[in-house]
Amino acid sequence: MRSRFAYLIISLLLVLIGCQSRKTDSIATGLTIDSFKITSVYVKDDFEIKVSLPVEYHTSENKYPIIFLLDANLYFDIFAQALRDYGNVGLSPQVILVGIGYKDIPVMDSLRQRDYTYPIAKAEYEMSISGGAEHFLSFIEKELYGRISRSYRVDSTDVILYGHSLGGYFTLYSFLKRSSAPASKINKFIAASPSLHYNDYYLLSLTRQYKKNFSNPIKVYITYGGLENSADPNGLKLDEIADTLYKNIGRETLIFDSYSNLDHMDTQFPTFFKGLNLLSKGN
Repeated sequence: MRSRFAYLIISLLLVLIGCQSRKTDSIATGLTIDSFKITSVYVKDDFEIKVSLPVEYHTSENKYPIIFLLDANLYFDIFAQALRDYGNVGLSPQVILVGIGYKDIPVMDSLRQRDYTYPIAKAEYEMSISGGAEHFLSFIEKELYGRISRSYRVDSTDVILYGHSLGGYFTLYSFLKRSSAPASKINKFIAASPSLHYNDYYLLSLTRQYKKNFSNPIKVYITYGGLENSADPNGLKLDEIADTLYKNIGRETLIFDSYSNLDHMDTQFPTFFKGLNLLSKGN
């Protein structure tokens, strides 16, 4: 798991290097980026937060959806710029992007295992620290959301969580927790290639306890790359995962996609934007 994520870090660093001049230009033309550090009582650690506001934010009085973006050290700059460009031509809704990051990428590579997983990892995963997803979710719901909602004009009925890989695992974990906690702030979930094999498909088995609410179902969008089928010959096939998820969660709540020619490290971008458009109001 660590070697695959290290590969992702290297590849995205190369993308970021190529995007630097464009990032500077975007700021000069009005891309609003705020940043701050927040200390969590629940996690007992610090997080680096970045906020990208819609282009029209300062010239309107509208309230906007929020997207909480995991692994922000890698993804925030790329997604913030793309949201601006797509929004300008009507290919995505206007949203407030909130990136949840760490001190730097090496710290993120370690602590994401602590924050994005539950329960504690089996010894075979060689994780020095794990199982802290419940504390991390409390940080987002009870600390970070409050800070964002006090500082910006947010639409509290349209709050999205997005994550990839272990971040996707945490996203699905948060979705399942939401089903038993109707007062939760997050009501839409986008999970790209969630690492459901973690702890022998613990989270997949947990979907059997999902409580359906037909009167006001929350929404979750889950994707995989079709080439992920061959990554683990002993793992479940994508159609088996999809069948289990649809059976336990229901088609009125879940949308499941497989991108046939993509691998695990390719699904982040298309999942983010397709999920955002699928789950946006009016769709």
